[in-house]
Amino acid sequence: MTKLFTLHRETDRYVKIQKKTQELDIMVEISTEFDRQLSPDTGLDFLDHCMESLSWGLCMSLGCKIETGKWKSTHTIAEDLAITLGAGLKKLFFKKMNDVGINISGWSLFCLDEALVRSMVSLEGRRNTFISYAPDCPGAQCEWVEDLKSADLVAFMEGFFQGFPASFHLDFLKGRDPHHSWEAAFTALGESLRMAYASNPWRIAKNNPYYAEEGIADASLI
Repeated sequence: MTKLFTLHRETDRYVKIQKKTQELDIMVEISTEFDRQLSPDTGLDFLDHCMESLSWGLCMSLGCKIETGKWKSTHTIAEDLAITLGAGLKKLFFKKMNDVGINISGWSLFCLDEALVRSMVSLEGRRNTFISYAPDCPGAQCEWVEDLKSADLVAFMEGFFQGFPASFHLDFLKGRDPHHSWEAAFTALGESLRMAYASNPWRIAKNNPYYAEEGIADASLI
């Protein structure tokens, strides 16, 4: 059976993972250390910006390189990048969960100018994404955000939690500007993941009554 991902390197602090299909060749690198050499190169300006916002909130260095075939689909780029990123990040979370224990859940209430977004992540082995839009946040529902459609950004969020086994709630509370609204969303997601990744010896995998012996419902990656 063909593997969905190729894991090139994995340590306690670094993961390099690839997803290659006939449409896309995606290479993702994640490091828990600050590394200026790791930066996003998706071919889409606003998606690069969102990846940088996610990195800032998460406090991890995120790098990626994407090669496309003849057909360049912004939707597929956003979704498959997110799936690959989520799968790679899962490796770091799973390792730390077993070794020292982590919070498992995290949340953030983040603002950027007039935009206000709430994010909640709970790493339980389930894959769910729920996004809501308050009447005071029309910006998040505009069709276009710079060179991407809002639908592409929704696909990123949904794709990420296909690769990363967690339930995710994203609530757009306020925001007129689509750039501000979605940048706040990506930073809020990063902040939530950072809280979930924080050390918590009480919740080390071997003590967790809700998971399998591996410490998570679907511990295997490849």
